[in-house]
Amino acid sequence: MPPAQHQDSGRVLLVLILLFWLMVTPDNGPILLSGPSFASSRLQRQRHAHGVLNSTKWGDFSPRQPDDPQGTVPRYVNLTGFREDDGYGWEDFGKFRERCREWSRNAYGASTSGDDWNRPGPSQFPWKNATGRVHGEWVRRRGSVIKQAAGYNLSQIAPDISFGGGGSDWGRNVTGEHGMISLTLEEYGGTAEYVEEASGKEAGSAAVVRETSAFVSLQDEASGSMSWNMRLHGVHWPRQGAVLLTTTSEKFAGVFGLPHLSPGPEFFQSSQKLLGITLDEVLKRKEKSRIIDPSNPWTSVVEGPDDPWAMAPYCEYVMYVQLHPLDPGQTARNNYNRHVREGFSGLVDEMERELRFPTGAPIKVVPDLRMSLVAWSPDCGYFLESKGPPHYPSVEADHLVGVKEEVFLYEVKTWLLALAAVYMGQIWLLKTQMKETCTPSTVGRVSFYTGGLMLLADGIVFTAAATLSLASMNTFLPCLMVTFSSFMSMVIGGAFLADVYKIQEPERRNRERTRTPATATPPPTTAPAAPAAQTDTLPRPVTAGPPPRPVTPPVIIPSDQDIDAEIAEIAAAARAVPIPTIVTTNPPAAQTQAPAVATFASLTGRFVLLGVVVIFLSIAATSWPAPVRAFYVNALAFIYLSLWVPQIWRNIQRNSRRAFAWRFMIGQSVLRLAPFAYFYLSKENILFAEPDWKALCVLAGWLWIQLWVLAFQDVLGPRFGIPKSWAPEAWDYHPILREDGLEAGGLPIGLVGGGGDDSSSPALERARSWSIGERERDKEREKKGMRLREIDCAICREVLEVPVVKAGVDDPTGGGVAGVLARRAYMVTPCRHIFHTKCLEGWLRFRLQCPICRDELPPL
Repeated sequence: MPPAQHQDSGRVLLVLILLFWLMVTPDNGPILLSGPSFASSRLQRQRHAHGVLNSTKWGDFSPRQPDDPQGTVPRYVNLTGFREDDGYGWEDFGKFRERCREWSRNAYGASTSGDDWNRPGPSQFPWKNATGRVHGEWVRRRGSVIKQAAGYNLSQIAPDISFGGGGSDWGRNVTGEHGMISLTLEEYGGTAEYVEEASGKEAGSAAVVRETSAFVSLQDEASGSMSWNMRLHGVHWPRQGAVLLTTTSEKFAGVFGLPHLSPGPEFFQSSQKLLGITLDEVLKRKEKSRIIDPSNPWTSVVEGPDDPWAMAPYCEYVMYVQLHPLDPGQTARNNYNRHVREGFSGLVDEMERELRFPTGAPIKVVPDLRMSLVAWSPDCGYFLESKGPPHYPSVEADHLVGVKEEVFLYEVKTWLLALAAVYMGQIWLLKTQMKETCTPSTVGRVSFYTGGLMLLADGIVFTAAATLSLASMNTFLPCLMVTFSSFMSMVIGGAFLADVYKIQEPERRNRERTRTPATATPPPTTAPAAPAAQTDTLPRPVTAGPPPRPVTPPVIIPSDQDIDAEIAEIAAAARAVPIPTIVTTNPPAAQTQAPAVATFASLTGRFVLLGVVVIFLSIAATSWPAPVRAFYVNALAFIYLSLWVPQIWRNIQRNSRRAFAWRFMIGQSVLRLAPFAYFYLSKENILFAEPDWKALCVLAGWLWIQLWVLAFQDVLGPRFGIPKSWAPEAWDYHPILREDGLEAGGLPIGLVGGGGDDSSSPALERARSWSIGERERDKEREKKGMRLREIDCAICREVLEVPVVKAGVDDPTGGGVAGVLARRAYMVTPCRHIFHTKCLEGWLRFRLQCPICRDELPPL
């Protein structure tokens, strides 16, 4: 008891010392308690930036441009990254605006009023709610000012921030010339909106503005670098179909200076008023919870929260997205009544309302969501533009194309329900197969690794579906169905796999015993036997009589037995018992131990560990280069769809033709290939993966080859064409029967006769009525050295016709397909009994004993 009290006192003292050190440590270093202090200082900087946003006006930010006339005075605002001393490449700001104007003209055409940025309303309408997902290709263009990370003084730009790796290349620095981009715009019902009141004239395109955010994933395919993910915040002018987004960090106050990046004064005024209200509301909430939640609400980092004491610098982006007008041909097919009264704009409003709040109104065609994009990095000095007209033909690339979020969610739910149906089909196939594979003989044919591969895939899908059902409320019920169906498939498959492992355990022990040689037995040690109580260990004198016999128990003889015979038998047994002199013993350590075999629980743990590794690798693969990621996915799919290879190998090792029903093998192959076919063939799949029909053909062909090999094993035998040295010895139930086959054990019982050519003997053949065709075939067999003999099958009691090769004649069809098919009609046991193949196979499904003599039979 005293040592325990001493130990507890030491722990309490250690905790007190740690608390004292934390309280007296200054709050200006990289320690644990600097988070709330850092959040407070960041909120102060953001509140100052919000004041600058509300106090500035259009034209206060006019950085120096290469084509400015002499004497032009540049203007900057007091925001991080917008100051002249920060050294950002604002010389390309005019070029960025010109590219945005070009994208607008390309989408809607030149404006008749001459002002591309303030139209009373375009003649063609885009989606007014920009929520959706698009993807496409991008190309990189250099800026006029080359910027390097080493040329910035980050301690001057953000004095209170400690950046890690500021002198090296920054994150999100795209160096390749082309790649892929995925853009997800988020603009839901609760999004703030500002509507400018018209003063005596028609409201322009900038009169209505909404707050929006976007998630962007960039993939650099040219340089082979990793992909980058980032979050941007900005505004959307639905009448113009224009979206302006920007990243925000400690070295770039992008969202606070966003109105100064807008196309014109009307856009500046509406976005300034909207952001002045929304940013103030967010700052008030953060000020109340800065200790509980010290995160940055406008951070561009997606992978995790910003590290307050070792922030990594990233390239900042200003992004302009132009929504394209809807296709009138697709939209007009939805012939709503309001389309007649309010025109094309009313039809778009009604479609969006039906998509967001379904009432059952039919929508025949939902037009695609199409956008063009230009992104500019003012600190890294380059442009990223979506690939498409007018610089590239539409057949090569057509900017960014996708679907509305409501359509995307519908497709995701449909796919999840289809996946749940696939798993229900797999469960049905598994249950029917378990009914057929219910005896030790049939279960012993199943490959443990074929079932384990299926179980591993089901476990990975179950984990992914369970995680998705907890993370996404929009797809909760479909994900729950996939979770349930995959869980049931995993449980039923695990129970079946446990039975397979249990029944095959003696086989594994024998195999391990064969592989592990027994340890050498040490020479036996001798020990003198304990002397009996009436035995003297000294030499007896010569005159002494014989040694006394050991005491024997009395023998009680019943009256109905032969007394003399019993006495003689007991006396003979007594004389046969020697007097022990030495005892030979082996120490217990020298005894042969049973080989150690892994338990099913340990194998289950290995499967779980392997599944976790595959899940983490798959998550990491999302940021790998496209070629490496494609190779990983194809390799993983190839390994998964090689599920019949272990079964083929086990058939060869056990010399068994078929373990599963063909319904099960074909059904499982089709159902497990179906999800891959969706992603490899559908261009509009839910993951926006690039279709690859060639890879799908390879996977389907590989699966088809495995099924054909299983079919050949079923028809021609599992070892047809396999060298004998490749497989262990096994009993051949379909041997070539020869009259002189003494080395093979001779003819089966019932086919053995007196020999010679007495083919008409009743012991050899049964008399029957021959037709003309049968006589001709019999003569042909005689010419080839074959005889057709008959015997009754002991199981079905029907006649079994057996081809027998004459003595001294080679079998003309012994090694060919014809001979294999002919021998498939009968089966010969090691005890030399012969049966119909179907009869004995059905018998061996339930017991591995000969139906006649009850000898043990090798597994089929």
